[in-house]
Amino acid sequence: MKIPKIVLKIAFVHFVLIAVLTTTSVQAEDKTFAEVCSECHTGGFKGWVSGAPNVKEKDEWKKFIERDFIPKMREIVLNGTDDHKKKGGCENCSNSDVIGAIDYMMSLVK
Repeated sequence: MKIPKIVLKIAFVHFVLIAVLTTTSVQAEDKTFAEVCSECHTGGFKGWVSGAPNVKEKDEWKKFIERDFIPKMREIVLNGTDDHKKKGGCENCSNSDVIGAIDYMMSLVK
């Protein structure tokens, strides 16, 4: 049975759109992390001073993940505390940018 060309074209376009949208989403999360979060969460001087857990050290995140801290973490980062700047200090970041960056970090440490 021969597959009509229109079906193949639709399937191809669908595949390309999914690939582009998925890549764009991951890149946006990665970009926010790289521009905002990485200063403190990749083990540099600011991370050492602040005590921020390093995404390269999964053990540092265990206590947060084990007690289902991720929803609370989102709240803390979005609203800020004495220990964490609101949105990591990014005034131009949307809530979804910040949540995406948190989810990206969690994907690195789980």
